Amino acid sequence: MFKEVLILSKVEKTARRETFDPKINLITGENDVGKSTLIKSLYHALGADVPGLQNARWKRARPIYCVRFSLGATDYVVIRDERYFGVFDAKGTLIGRFAGISGETGIAHFLNPKLNFRIELERAEDGRLGAAGPAFYFLPFYIDQDEGWTKSWASFLGLQQFSLYRKNMLEYHLGVRPQSFYDAKKRQVELIDEKTKLVAEIETLNKVRDSYQKRKAHRQVDLDPSVFRKEAEELVDQYNAVYGRQQQVGQELKDVRSERHSIENEIAVLRQAIRELDADYSYAEDPSTLDPVLCPTCGTEIANSIVERFGILDDIDLCYDLLDQRKKKLRDVQEQEIEVDLKYQAVTSELAPLEDILKRTREKVTFAEFVAAEGMKEILSSLSQDINELAAREQGIRLSLAKLDDDLKLDSKRKREINDYYQARMKEFLGNLNVNVLSTEDYRTFDRQIKANALGSDLPRSLLAQHFSYLHTMSRFNPATICPLVIDSPLQQEQDRHNIGAIFSFIFSRVVSGQQLLLGTLHFDEVPKEVVPPNANRIHLTQELHLLREDQYGDVLSRVGGMHEQTLATD
Repeated sequence: MFKEVLILSKVEKTARRETFDPKINLITGENDVGKSTLIKSLYHALGADVPGLQNARWKRARPIYCVRFSLGATDYVVIRDERYFGVFDAKGTLIGRFAGISGETGIAHFLNPKLNFRIELERAEDGRLGAAGPAFYFLPFYIDQDEGWTKSWASFLGLQQFSLYRKNMLEYHLGVRPQSFYDAKKRQVELIDEKTKLVAEIETLNKVRDSYQKRKAHRQVDLDPSVFRKEAEELVDQYNAVYGRQQQVGQELKDVRSERHSIENEIAVLRQAIRELDADYSYAEDPSTLDPVLCPTCGTEIANSIVERFGILDDIDLCYDLLDQRKKKLRDVQEQEIEVDLKYQAVTSELAPLEDILKRTREKVTFAEFVAAEGMKEILSSLSQDINELAAREQGIRLSLAKLDDDLKLDSKRKREINDYYQARMKEFLGNLNVNVLSTEDYRTFDRQIKANALGSDLPRSLLAQHFSYLHTMSRFNPATICPLVIDSPLQQEQDRHNIGAIFSFIFSRVVSGQQLLLGTLHFDEVPKEVVPPNANRIHLTQELHLLREDQYGDVLSRVGGMHEQTLATD
């Protein structure tokens, strides 16, 4: 449940804070007052990127998002500043810092386990499995003004990174395939990967063994010293190539560390400048300070006026803004340093075996001598043993794959039951919304998009019926966490007065039991009074192009500022 949203712009010294009711929240206002921006910020703050927050005007404000929400009986606070996240408990104690969404340090590592969401989908780019971020869990709970009224479950950015994401997520959310299926699917891919490598290794060893068996009768060992010299020279060349790469990566590591030290010095200078400016302002504000003030360094007279004091405050704000940017840059450079350091360690690790081989080669303990000492028979025996061991491992993998069959098997009876329930809800809800242009064939299966026969004003009402059919089917067949339902601007395609009443009556009456609703629209002037819940929390926005307000800046900064500092901290 969303409890509160705060948006802060240190650049413009403006902010916004709104609190939400556990049940129904209505966000109204004319065009361009920021309804959609406020609505979009909710799931965006939780790592589900939404369209429309990338416009130049909004980006110039460099907004910092803060959402307070409850999950079960526990309250959390999430701060988001661009790709940086901080998670705090109800008392403001830091739980963790995260960078990005689904990477190794992304916010998904906190949110997904809390939601018991461990889905990995096939990436469109390379066909490999990748972890689905929070947006894929929130798909059923958000209808975006920009993307959500042309097709269902398309309201977040980045969804196309996975092949067939909509079908897979429908099967998950509607309960067709449980979490155990996706766990088994991940394990299956890992085992098949391992099995493929083993089979390739067995084939290689078999070819080597067959080759030795064919030639063992006339195989002669060449112990000519020139052979050793040539082998040694080749190893030296190989060693030098790896050593050269090590030096190159080492220089890259030095450069990154130098950049980190430089940024750390800049941060120290900015903090010192802020301390000095704070001291200057306190001195200037002191009633006992003269006007003008004599500069202690050069003796120049400096006016101690309101204008000068505001100038000092502007300088302080500028330093704080620069400090935030350098902190974010420091986080980026630290991540880069870790990556380069790992690369350096990997290249260095390549040198060790080369050094060992080179040493043994120089001592004439070469493969040729091994053949001479051990004989062809021992080599063939060793190869056969290795092949048998790999074959045993492959058989173990086959057995493990067989054990996954039950979890991977689709329960056809359950799927039919879910689809029948979905169809029944669609028929009922389309009737509630006065949609008469669709036949049963248009929603014969739950994964069909509503697009062919629903045109004009019928399309958004058809999509609304489908969206709620999904929600009610989920509620019936899937015990997963139900998140707040966020709907932005349902009055699409110039709905007439009759359908306007039907749309809002439907939404208010069909929200899943216990689910929080946040609904944004222009107004309720054309809606019958009895339709709108009288106890709904109303948030009315009035200032065009000014969602963030100067008069809320101090309050929001005092609530968010400290947590934002901790979010960007690097210690």
